[in-house]
Amino acid sequence: MKTWKKVTLGTVALGSAALLAACGSGSGSASKSSRAPQLAIPTDISTLDSSMATDTYSNIFIGNTEEGATRVNAEGKAVPALAKSVEASSDGLTYTIKLRDGLKWSNGDSLTAKDFVYAWQRAVNPKTGSQYAYLMANIKGASEIMASKADPSTLGIKQVSDTEFTVTLTTPTPYFDFLLSQSVYYPLNQKFVEKYGKDYGTSSAKTLYSGPFVFKGKGWTGTNGSFKLVKNPNYWDKKNVKSDEVDYQVVKNPNTAVQLYKQGKLDQVGLGTPDLYNANKGYTKNTKLVKLKEATTDYIEYNQTGKGTSNPTAAKALQNKNIREALNLATDRATIVAQTTAGSTVATGLTPAGMAKTSDGTDFAEYAAQPYTYDPAKAKTLWEKGLKEIGATSVNLSYETDADSPTAKQQADFLQTSLAKNLPGLTITEKIVPFQQRLKDSQNHQFDMVNSLWGGDYAEPSTFLSLFIKGSGYNDGGFVNPTYQAAWDKASTLPDVTNDDARNADYKAAEKALYDESSINPIYFRTTPALRNTAMKGLQFNSTGLNYDLKGVYIK
Repeated sequence: MKTWKKVTLGTVALGSAALLAACGSGSGSASKSSRAPQLAIPTDISTLDSSMATDTYSNIFIGNTEEGATRVNAEGKAVPALAKSVEASSDGLTYTIKLRDGLKWSNGDSLTAKDFVYAWQRAVNPKTGSQYAYLMANIKGASEIMASKADPSTLGIKQVSDTEFTVTLTTPTPYFDFLLSQSVYYPLNQKFVEKYGKDYGTSSAKTLYSGPFVFKGKGWTGTNGSFKLVKNPNYWDKKNVKSDEVDYQVVKNPNTAVQLYKQGKLDQVGLGTPDLYNANKGYTKNTKLVKLKEATTDYIEYNQTGKGTSNPTAAKALQNKNIREALNLATDRATIVAQTTAGSTVATGLTPAGMAKTSDGTDFAEYAAQPYTYDPAKAKTLWEKGLKEIGATSVNLSYETDADSPTAKQQADFLQTSLAKNLPGLTITEKIVPFQQRLKDSQNHQFDMVNSLWGGDYAEPSTFLSLFIKGSGYNDGGFVNPTYQAAWDKASTLPDVTNDDARNADYKAAEKALYDESSINPIYFRTTPALRNTAMKGLQFNSTGLNYDLKGVYIK
């Protein structure tokens, strides 16, 4: 998931997926919150359309106001949610999903299997333009539909009754129960969606809800910076929603957010920069310092499409392997981490540490680590070789990053200076834009180098390694890496897909292919320290997927 990001699966080795603010998972009878928990996000919501959302912050609200067949609990397991049962056939190719009786939308309409069929067909329809449709690629017919070679009605999802539907896959997918918890898999009310057309999800009034909360009053208008969530009276599990209300505001300045926390106007605040962390880590008034280890990787993408760059020489340069490798070798990741983050670690690949394990308990990131080293001398040699190959003596590259991020400008400044120092003839021009503009430019391949972050959607390496496969909407650099694709294809088909060790070996080969071609430039794996009000209980933090599950949060 773009960011600034079960039934138990016997074949997926899970990392630490969830962390509660206090003991208990929010199950059992509801505790009355003494007041509304007060939380913040650092940038605006982009959309409430579950088919279209791509960023972490939009998905926080979608995931707390809507729901899928499954939901990830505090133990990191995908458990039945709108579904009362999810059963797989012995060959793993057919799923039978039975819904709970009496499900309702927030407007009182019945929620049925038809709503899942409509939503999934809408997501894979290329006319919809869902970047997350690729998560449905293993459903029968999905790839053909997304390639405009088949009608959406041929998708392998069939309604059996109002409370039952079946799903047919093209290959066993060990993490399918987790996929069912993703927002693109959420049901949609066809009548309501078609009433608003392209405006669906552009405000809370033009969105329908199936989850624990709904927006209060005017809610989110599409532009406002504060809004309230209230318990959904039609939610099937409303008795286990701990708070009647949760208040949110958009706070873009991290220093302002810290002050609001100290004034008692926020119940949690991130300390994402070294300065913020060092200045506030000792604050103890009704406060606990927590470290949120996210399954998120910060990396640089290179535009290798040959178009959309700031100048023709940039296009040639970024298509040259020696130049990309030189840029990777000239990147001092350790200093970036030390100067711009508060607890993150140097990346050794695309898949972050702490998310998934191999069968012998080794962290997958350690198992698949590649030698992304800092070597200015070798970088200079490759740089000069690459310049000669493209017939240039100098290159001007733009570097695009978020205006909304507290660390992005620092990282851009460091790279602007250090890369130019290590690579004679290179000029880096900073392009600092709002988060939503960066997402748009990335999607449209309108950049030279862009700073991207991806937060895992589920605790398995494929949530990262699927980003750059054929047909993915997230290969912003537009590169083609046949070795990478071959490794992915092997991992996602029989026999390897059902063999942990073989699948992980294929994933490792994919990581090596990214490294060998310098397809991307991984920078760090993100950890964010935060101050948390000790009176706030039950806030479920997930390292993947829905980062903050509000179902169990309350103020004691």
